[in-house]
Amino acid sequence: MRSKKTGYGLLEMTVAMTVLTIVAAIALPRGWGLVKEYRLRGAAYYFRGLVREVRAHAAAKSLYTGIVFDEVDGEPELSLHVDGNHNGIRRDDVRSGLDPRIRGPWRLSDQFPGVRYGSPSSGGGPTFPPLRIGRGRILSFSPIGTSTSGTLFLSNEQGFQYAVIILGASGRVRLARYRGGQWEPLP
Repeated sequence: MRSKKTGYGLLEMTVAMTVLTIVAAIALPRGWGLVKEYRLRGAAYYFRGLVREVRAHAAAKSLYTGIVFDEVDGEPELSLHVDGNHNGIRRDDVRSGLDPRIRGPWRLSDQFPGVRYGSPSSGGGPTFPPLRIGRGRILSFSPIGTSTSGTLFLSNEQGFQYAVIILGASGRVRLARYRGGQWEPLP
């Protein structure tokens, strides 16, 4: 008479665990790299959304509204300001309080760890300054929808690079990713 076998033997379990361990060891580094790239992509989309929000605020309140970039402890810091004296957002007015802060300050890396402004310190590819928005480092939006032209470059230590491009005449925002030696637009 035959007995019914239930369960698995020790050898079968050992082989299965070995195969799973090998697959995990191969997949984990690739998966971690994808997490870091998607975090960087998320930061680019977040910034695009922030720019759109500030542009909408300027139109809704009929006030110049801007994103002010400062540097604290070697890391850029963002804050949102409105024009308090009807001459646009100006660095002196921000310092004196004439252009009051409506939100912030905060750092992008607080929400997206591993994401930095500018080009990566490793990984090759072109080198860019963190911001290209003028001397005042203020991205300003008018009540009619125009803005300061500029580009914000984002990267991570794996060498991935994204650009958030603000088109001044229309105030629209475009995203691009550096891949294969060229910039490719993102939806």
